[in-house]
Amino acid sequence: MVDATFHILGPVRVCRPDGQQIRLTGMQRAVLAGLLLHVNAPVSRERLVEGLWEGPPPSAVANLQTYIAQLRKALPPETRLLTRGKAYLLEARAEEVDLLEFEQATRSARGAAEEGDLRTAVDRFERALAMWRGAPAEGTTLAGPMIARVAELEERLAAVRLDWAEAKLALGRPGEVPAEVIEDLGLFVADQPLRERAWRLLMLAHARAGQRDKALETFQRARSVLADQLGLEPGEELQRTQAAVLAGTLPASEPAPWSAGCRLPADIRHFTGREDELATLDGILQAEPSRAATTCVISGTGGVGKTSLAVHWAYRVRDRFPDGQLYVDLRGFSPVSAPLPVEEAVRVLLGLLQVPHHRMPATFEEQIALYRSLLAGRRVLVLLDNARNPDQVRPLLPPYPEALTLVTGRTALTGLIATEGAHLLRLAPLSGEQAGRLLARRLGRDRLDAERAAADDIIRTCAGLPLALGVIAARAIFNAGLPLAALAEELQAETTRLDALRTDELGTDLREVFGSSYRVLAPATARAFAHLGLAPGPDIGLPAAAGLIGHPVARARTLLQSLETAHLLWQHVPGRYQMHDLVRLYAIERAEHDLSAEDRSAAVRRLVDFHLHTSHDANRLLSPHRRVVIELGAAAPGCPPHALPDAAAAQSWFRAEHSCLLATQRLAAGHGLDVAAWQLAWTLDTFHLRHNLLQASVSTWRTAARAVEHVSDPDTHALVHQMLARACARAGHHEESLTHFAEALTRYEDSGDLAGQAHVQHALAIAWEDREEPERAVFHLEEALRLYAKLDDPVAEANALNSLGWNQALLTDFAGARRNCEQALVLQRRHGDRVGEAATLDSLGYIAHHGGEYAEALDHYQRALALRRENGNAGQEAETLSHLGDTYHALRRDAEAARVWSQALAIYQDQHRTAQTEHVQARLAALTAP
Repeated sequence: MVDATFHILGPVRVCRPDGQQIRLTGMQRAVLAGLLLHVNAPVSRERLVEGLWEGPPPSAVANLQTYIAQLRKALPPETRLLTRGKAYLLEARAEEVDLLEFEQATRSARGAAEEGDLRTAVDRFERALAMWRGAPAEGTTLAGPMIARVAELEERLAAVRLDWAEAKLALGRPGEVPAEVIEDLGLFVADQPLRERAWRLLMLAHARAGQRDKALETFQRARSVLADQLGLEPGEELQRTQAAVLAGTLPASEPAPWSAGCRLPADIRHFTGREDELATLDGILQAEPSRAATTCVISGTGGVGKTSLAVHWAYRVRDRFPDGQLYVDLRGFSPVSAPLPVEEAVRVLLGLLQVPHHRMPATFEEQIALYRSLLAGRRVLVLLDNARNPDQVRPLLPPYPEALTLVTGRTALTGLIATEGAHLLRLAPLSGEQAGRLLARRLGRDRLDAERAAADDIIRTCAGLPLALGVIAARAIFNAGLPLAALAEELQAETTRLDALRTDELGTDLREVFGSSYRVLAPATARAFAHLGLAPGPDIGLPAAAGLIGHPVARARTLLQSLETAHLLWQHVPGRYQMHDLVRLYAIERAEHDLSAEDRSAAVRRLVDFHLHTSHDANRLLSPHRRVVIELGAAAPGCPPHALPDAAAAQSWFRAEHSCLLATQRLAAGHGLDVAAWQLAWTLDTFHLRHNLLQASVSTWRTAARAVEHVSDPDTHALVHQMLARACARAGHHEESLTHFAEALTRYEDSGDLAGQAHVQHALAIAWEDREEPERAVFHLEEALRLYAKLDDPVAEANALNSLGWNQALLTDFAGARRNCEQALVLQRRHGDRVGEAATLDSLGYIAHHGGEYAEALDHYQRALALRRENGNAGQEAETLSHLGDTYHALRRDAEAARVWSQALAIYQDQHRTAQTEHVQARLAALTAP
């Protein structure tokens, strides 16, 4: 004897054995409804919260726990309401819950129909239908996933009603059609007019009742509805039924099936773009040899338009498959229901092939055999949409050369490629131009042109994802008076962008679409995804990702490959991974939601330490003679720096990681890692200098200056002011640079730091040199050399001597200039400073050129150029090339002058150095002037 019965197919009720109803509050009924809708399956707290509140309050989880406790007190003590981790589970037997009784009766009825026992089938279908007293959870306020679950149950009710009608018709004799069948089918098509099966059954019912005119009238009504609402003609089965009624050849019982007809969803009215992808599919169809079955996998991230492309192309080529076009949604990543088992999928396909229940084989193997036999020799296109894995698809692939199978999925389904020879089409987001055309198709070109800037912002923030563009277009259409600028503004803030792309339907809510991919990941892969939400840069290298995730590189590679297979990121260049902008925002949310504050802090520390230590090592390789002024603390456990073998590898690493290093410095400053923030500026300085990245240099040192406000060491303050001053000077922020130079010099003088004073004087000289005031530069250089004479730093002294010689040459003191530069060159060669040697050779070339010693100038410039290319110093390489061109021109070797000036011009343009670009362009123009 049961202690209570639970009712969800109608108003939510709990009744004792005597029929007495247990009183529950509204929220208690809502919580119970959420559990009954998923009876015998765990329901996470998150899903319950989303299903109970449209906008969950901050106390939602606590409130839920309170309602669960109240339910346990209100329900009979024997009720099995269990806690499973962060989920709740209501266990029950079939006789205790009307939903379970409905499902049991439905399975039994279909089994009887398969065996040909139609009378038993009708009885059990009627028992199943008797469980329903109204809409599921009627009168209870639900939201999100619970509403979707209710819709799913209503779909199942619709299928059972049609199964019952079909069995009743098959059971009766011509002229003896029960009135309730015609009545129920009439109500059905009035409520759900797009179901062709219902229209066909109603036509059969009228025809078998001797009501030929009503049967034909029913066909015309169906045709009108389908044309008006879908723009489609009735399917072949409906048309054959009409022809049989007209001819009076309708058989007394169900005819043997064939043909499949067109079972595709409606084509996308506003389909735009994808010209290359459509051409690829066309090419596969044309090139495939006739002896082989063709399968093509279309994969890509959620919302990228896989189904739209597959359906649109299927309509384009449907004339190539006159025997039918089948479609089944495998629900691999459905946010509202579990994946469709392959055992059910084959039954769906057999249903589309018009196999009646009483002819359906009993076992899965027999069903697959029948499915394949029906497709043998037929030119059929099968679209298997939203597949989770190859096993869900493989048995459904027609093995015949006449057939074509399209499979869509969020994973690459590499098993089908490996074992079935499937083609793979990976779908990327739309280009900006394609996204603009899509938006124009939806909203009209005039509306976009009227708000061009806002439209461009929408296109940029939706990042080419068709679903995101569709959601925004729908909002703009619904709110026709709303300016596009208002929608664009909602999309600007990254923290709320996914909220702006939210819809009332889970299948089109971007957050839920991404969530359905995330929830099926293995726990370690999901955790890696959440960690990647902390990465601040536009992409991430494998070693950095390993540090962030907290795994060795080999393990991290495996996890990233799993995410790549799931299309949650991709390798845009070998070894570097990138997320779609909107997926990245979802990853940020998962990091906040799924990682503890301690986990997030530890991960940020690992990433910062990885970049700081690797950047420090790379900087030492680029500039081995640069004085060492920073001492790094130990790196966080588990994130060793990336090993770099030489200066060339260091250059490549800096180029690849530059944007990420800037973002990591900001991340460090934002997390209170102040020492790391200023030290990162130091490690980047040489790279910035050599590549003329002047604004980046200023930005990093300004960030460093803000960070050291929280550092007590006065020497660090002096150094940061000195480096910020130098960066500002090079970028043309002269007044700001003088302020910071003065601050640095004062601090060094107060502390008695002679080396610091010398370096500031040298940097001041370079600042005045850049302002074309060599007299002031010479003054500061002489001060620097006076200080260097008291220090044991021959490399720094040599560099100051070269600078002094250069500025003397600018003042036409060529004898003094040569003397100081030659002294510098001796020191640089003695101590192996090849960067300094290149600079001094360039100076000596300039001195020789202006002394008319062109052969000597060429020799110096060519040696300097070779060293600067060896050192990877592109900015100074351009300077030497420009000087070398001057000497070639002086020797009337204009072809060689044009060649090296052109090389210099390319570098200046690449580095956006306007003045130098214009100077070289003028020199080149003068060569060709008449």
